[in-house]
Amino acid sequence: TRPACGVSSVYLGIDYGAKRVGLSHADGLGFAFPLPAAVASEAEERFAQIGREIARLRVTQLVLGYPLSVEGERTKRCDEVDAFAAELTRRFGLPIELVDEALSSQAADELGGPRKPRSAQERRDQARSGERDSRAAAVLLQDFLNSRGIGTSL
Repeated sequence: TRPACGVSSVYLGIDYGAKRVGLSHADGLGFAFPLPAAVASEAEERFAQIGREIARLRVTQLVLGYPLSVEGERTKRCDEVDAFAAELTRRFGLPIELVDEALSSQAADELGGPRKPRSAQERRDQARSGERDSRAAAVLLQDFLNSRGIGTSL
């Protein structure tokens, strides 16, 4: 059962990517917002950043985007995410909720962020920053919270 007011758990939303891991957090009112993405070149450094956020925010549950197809079927990327989830469990021992991430990146684009890039270099720079990935993590976390009656929609 959930307390009448506030969020009983502290959630970290995660949008997995092989090179960038988008991160988000929900405040006490149930609003999800992006955090700096884990964009280090080495996976070990990305896990270290995730661990720092877990400790800093006192996270109690992870919400991980799961790349199902539009039809709700497993995709090839599901195996990668399964392996990533197993490593998160091994390292941090927190419960993980897998949520369908279909269309979260497109929704993240609609939420805005930096202006549309004018050059190929700007596109690469924006991609490397992981801002879009963290906005996608915020979208999937907000969807998760809303589906549980926590917070309000964006």
